[in-house]
Amino acid sequence: MAANGFIELLRLAKRGNKNYVSTENEVNRWSGIAFEMMGQYFVAPLGEVSEVIYPPKYTPVPNTQSWVMGLANIRGRLLSVADLSHYISGHRSQYSPTQKVLCISHHDHYVGLVVDQVLGIQHFNKKSFFSKHKDLDSNLQEYCQGYFHQHNQQWHVFLFSRLLQNPKYMNASIKLIN
Repeated sequence: MAANGFIELLRLAKRGNKNYVSTENEVNRWSGIAFEMMGQYFVAPLGEVSEVIYPPKYTPVPNTQSWVMGLANIRGRLLSVADLSHYISGHRSQYSPTQKVLCISHHDHYVGLVVDQVLGIQHFNKKSFFSKHKDLDSNLQEYCQGYFHQHNQQWHVFLFSRLLQNPKYMNASIKLIN
């Protein structure tokens, strides 16, 4: 995965720098791609997001669920584009100029998920991680695994790998009755 390779290069560059001193803070640090959706904050493991892009032009695909926006050509590769908020909540997200697409490359799947905004890479102290949050919307619980509490804010850990294992998401076609 390209993102993993880039992160490994950064790690090796730090190791090769004779002025760089590894700290214990780095061992206790967890980093991820932060994004906002449905008025809540989430963070995805760095290895699950291959890139972040502006919403591309896409071609609608007939006979698919309403949360499927269509297919886009990204550097010669087909990207299925979906509205993540709409999939989870059943309500279309409102267009905003801050919207971005998180591109997920997982096994043979290449999907783009529209979110309200991407907040960049966030770093968390592993000690601020909590495994369960009882107030999280039930539609989100199957995709989230705990949260980090930082600056009086909860950052739910969203696992795109779980989304891509869900048959409801993976079978986006509308069954036609003749």
